[in-house]
Parts: sequence; structure tokens; C-alpha cells
Amino acid sequence: MNQEKQTPAELRHVKNFRIHRLSGAWILLIDNLFFVGTISTGGLSLPISCILAFLSGGLGVFLIEKLINKNSFNQSFLRGLIAGILSGIPISIAGTVYGAWVLAMAGIKQKDITDNQSIIEVQSSISDSTNK
Repeated sequence: MNQEKQTPAELRHVKNFRIHRLSGAWILLIDNLFFVGTISTGGLSLPISCILAFLSGGLGVFLIEKLINKNSFNQSFLRGLIAGILSGIPISIAGTVYGAWVLAMAGIKQKDITDNQSIIEVQSSISDSTNK
């Protein structure tokens, strides 16, 4: 009998949960944008920043996934919801496990980012490659 090697259902589901590279950059950009200014207010604007980061992160990823990546409404909504939650966490996720997960789901590997590149250079190179 010739049996093909099949991956477990959980792994197949994770492999299908890929996001556009621009979505990954958007999540990290929104996360850093909203919570850098919170320090200057002494944390008083934290609830507003969390809500705005959730809304803009989720809506941005939804639109990117729907319009650019051509996903279905349900897939785009799910990705937008997860992105909103990750963007709304009141800390910078760039150096955490969540940030690494976002980069992995966006298909950005460690070899794509050199030690000399800043986050701005990486984000601009990602947006340049998606515009082609």
C-alpha cells in the first residue's frame, strides 16, 4: 500500500493561516505607533490607545487581507480580529513571542532581516515588494 504522508489537522490549519506581509508590518507599526505616545501622558491615555489600536489594527489588516490578498470575508475578518487583539495589547509586541508569531505568519524569516536593518527599513522593503 502506498500511503501519502499527511500532516495532522492542526498543522494543516496553521499552514493555511498565513497573512500578507503588509499585514504583518501593519500590526507591528500600529502597535508601536499607539503605545509610544502613551508614556508621555503617564498612562492616562492607555484605554483610549488600546481601543484605537484595536480598531485601526483590525480594520487595516481586514482591508489588506480582503483587497490585496483576496481572501474571503470570514478569513479576512478572523485575521483582522486577531490583528486587532494583538495591536491592542498595551505593550510593544515587536520583541515578544507574539511579534515573532506575526512575522512567521507573514512569511518573514530571520534571513530576510539583517542585523543592520531597522524596523523602518524592513517595513519599507516589505511594502516595496508587495507593490511590484
